[in-house]
Amino acid sequence: MCRTFGLIPAAGKSRRMGRPKLSLPLGGKTVLESVVSAVTQGGVEKVIVVIAPGDSELRALAEQAGAAVVELPADTAEMRDTIEHGLNWLEKHCQPSADDGWLLLPADHPCIDQQVVRQLLAAKAAHLERSIVVPTFNSHRGHPTWIAWRHVTGIRSLQHGLGLNVYLRQHAEETLEVAVSTPSVLWDLDTPEDYHELQINYRPCP
Repeated sequence: MCRTFGLIPAAGKSRRMGRPKLSLPLGGKTVLESVVSAVTQGGVEKVIVVIAPGDSELRALAEQAGAAVVELPADTAEMRDTIEHGLNWLEKHCQPSADDGWLLLPADHPCIDQQVVRQLLAAKAAHLERSIVVPTFNSHRGHPTWIAWRHVTGIRSLQHGLGLNVYLRQHAEETLEVAVSTPSVLWDLDTPEDYHELQINYRPCP
């Protein structure tokens, strides 16, 4: 059976929010703790959170939630750089096989619940021929995304400046879309207005 590792990029600057968004309270936890909890309780073997240099607050929150913490050596505005740094850590410390996978969930998607994670992992187990698994709601793709480890080499070879979505679109024939019953896979957190809406709509998993 393949293993799945959780990778949570959490190195953004929250400029549109105007304050650190990942430490905001939501449903009795902080945003970051909610994301880590969804992945760990969803059945992922090991979860890492990639943070900006010197972010002691997020380090403490991530460790309290049970995640390992990977600190970037320098600030970066590119999500792909953050992701690749996390992949390097997983490769060094977990020695994934080609058929193992990693579940990518940006830390600003706090309304994902463990049932969605379990649904994606079950879909992957039932469709071994597929190497990328994404949730959809009303035909719109959301987060998180399961990616087989064998794709890491291709992701690393992407032209500089191109994001992960470019690579995923190039492998549509290997992608399994899984329809889910909750729109939360589409919700992210960027602005104060987003936060207000999430506070209204968020329902913690029982």
